[in-house]
Amino acid sequence: LGLPDIVNLSPAADSGSLFADLINDDGLLRSLLEYVGPGRRFRLIPHTTTPDLWAFADLLRRKYGVIAELPESCRDQALRDLLDTKSGLRTLVAEAGLTRTACTVPRGRHCADRDEALAAVDELLSDGTPCIVKADKGEAGVGLLIFRPGDDTSSIVQTLKESTFYGEDPIVVEEYIDRADSSDRRPIAFPSVEYVVPDDPSHEPVLTHVCDMLFDGATVLRGNVTTASLSETAWYEPFVAGSRKVAQELQRRGYRGHFGIDAVARGGEVFMLDLNARRTGSTHVHDFGVRFLGPDYLKRRTVGNYDFYGLPKDSTLTDVLERLGPLVRSPGQSDSGVVPCELTGLATGRLSCLIHAPSLAAFHDLVQRVHATLPRD
Repeated sequence: LGLPDIVNLSPAADSGSLFADLINDDGLLRSLLEYVGPGRRFRLIPHTTTPDLWAFADLLRRKYGVIAELPESCRDQALRDLLDTKSGLRTLVAEAGLTRTACTVPRGRHCADRDEALAAVDELLSDGTPCIVKADKGEAGVGLLIFRPGDDTSSIVQTLKESTFYGEDPIVVEEYIDRADSSDRRPIAFPSVEYVVPDDPSHEPVLTHVCDMLFDGATVLRGNVTTASLSETAWYEPFVAGSRKVAQELQRRGYRGHFGIDAVARGGEVFMLDLNARRTGSTHVHDFGVRFLGPDYLKRRTVGNYDFYGLPKDSTLTDVLERLGPLVRSPGQSDSGVVPCELTGLATGRLSCLIHAPSLAAFHDLVQRVHATLPRD
């Protein structure tokens, strides 16, 4: 893209662990040390804090005398890893006293294996409750199974048996939150919150933003949008109040850094589904708003991100810009616009965009206009 003062480096080997690969790549380590310079200290903000990150930081300190400052990384790795599971959230909510509140977790339990999961599915379906099955460490909606009363038992057994997403880790089976019946007019929404827990325990956790998750079907996440009008919904106050109690409990246990909670709301009832102990899929949406529109951007704008699929593979940024034409506008140019980002997805036919608009309706209108403009493979 011709951006100044930016070099894109990656390890020669790819084991699936970035920091383990950095440790074993002498050439990349030399480039990093050159970047750090004579100060021998730099700030490192990873997407996810892993055990290999601490090993990497330790290597830099011992071998090269370089200090990696990790202001957003929880020092208690076991706590971070526990929180980043479905069962960890369920346990946390119970211990924070949120079991019987307007913001809680769905009825359900975590199971040791597929046999226990099948028994939990049968228990929920037998009293007419639809259910969803999740891998304890699953993310991004991968591997979710939804069963409803009346589904064929042998088919349920076969589906659970053949799923490749359930290994040795626990499996969580919960009520699938939907309308109770055809007469239930309560709207279903999928809100999400993000907090930053400061290192100083005398400072309260900070709510950075609340957003609405945008799905294609029941389980495929396409994007997120944040706007001031979300505060007018029935779920907003109970969700913010309940999630703040979770944030305070995390701080009490020694957590620090970003975390987000994804939920489903049925009217004013909120059911927390997932806790991500890291920066989340909407962190960059909020950062974009603050950086380009100011800390109070929600008073004036709606900002979100959206993933568009089905483009011809190996599309280029030039192709996309020519197609989108005047829809591409930065906040400094217009009060609404589309900003292509995360461009590595173009190789597989995915375009990710940040979208800013004066209202939620205008945001959704831009999403539809991009859909109509882009070519389909």
